Amino acid sequence: MEEPWKDFDFDEDDDSASSGSAAARPESAAVAAYVMAEDADALYCGVCCLPLKPPIFQCDVGHVVCSPCRDKLKDTGKCHECGTATGDYRRCHAMERLLESIRFPCPYAAHGCTAMPAYCHKQSHRQACSHAPWRCPGKGCSFVGSSTVLLDHFTGEHGWPCTTRTRAGKTCRCSIRLSDGFNFLLAELASDGEGGGAATTGRYLLLLNVTRQEVGRAVSVLLVGRKPSAKALKCVLTYSRRLHDASDHQKFLGSHLLQSEINVECWDYLSSGLPGPEDCFQFVVPDFVLGEDKEHAIQIKISVSVHDLE
Repeated sequence: MEEPWKDFDFDEDDDSASSGSAAARPESAAVAAYVMAEDADALYCGVCCLPLKPPIFQCDVGHVVCSPCRDKLKDTGKCHECGTATGDYRRCHAMERLLESIRFPCPYAAHGCTAMPAYCHKQSHRQACSHAPWRCPGKGCSFVGSSTVLLDHFTGEHGWPCTTRTRAGKTCRCSIRLSDGFNFLLAELASDGEGGGAATTGRYLLLLNVTRQEVGRAVSVLLVGRKPSAKALKCVLTYSRRLHDASDHQKFLGSHLLQSEINVECWDYLSSGLPGPEDCFQFVVPDFVLGEDKEHAIQIKISVSVHDLE
């Protein structure tokens, strides 16, 4: 493929051009948008065909590749396009600046997102955007909206209990009262950025579905939407109850402690229906443990955390 920038000397930064009048900068942005529109393939790595992102490397002729593919080409010892020795690859700073200058509105701008991610980060932003629309799980309900809008819809239209917890760290811990049926928890958690980058904050909308079974109460947990790539979302549910003598409340008899760790699965409202409780991992609290509480909502301690996949 002919490279539109192969005649440019990417090694030398022309400071005089970049430090000129401020009026020149909007023109540069327009040129960047034009390149994207006319030859979008030029913004993809010629080896893996994924969007280029820094660091980017070029051979002496001007063929560019991403960093992982540059490392893979070391085995062949030559450029995938022209055969130039790969030992001559250099950083392509001008191409990196070009990619950073091409920005797109989030595809979920209509749902409230104001971000303008760079071209090379468009897909990762789309996957993590908290404004992505999801369909209401209510039977016969066709409402679609972002997680924040959905919460208002859940409480206003269906009367489902919703809890919001914000934490600065990687783990959100709270005590939540679960009624039969759908319960929702919106947790805001921090996680390490990709490739050791700056920490990012994500919003996770959890559906806790409580069903009554023959032996007691069962709780299943699903993530509404997508979790970031290379991340795992874990949820620990805990139920505890202390027992005292009915005639002497000061006399402690014993206690129950139940706990389960769940690897939370994602559920995309827009592509599939709600899975049945039997298709999910279930946290079961037997009636004999609940005692007199078996006719009421149950108090559960919940811990939600984000982990890197090994």
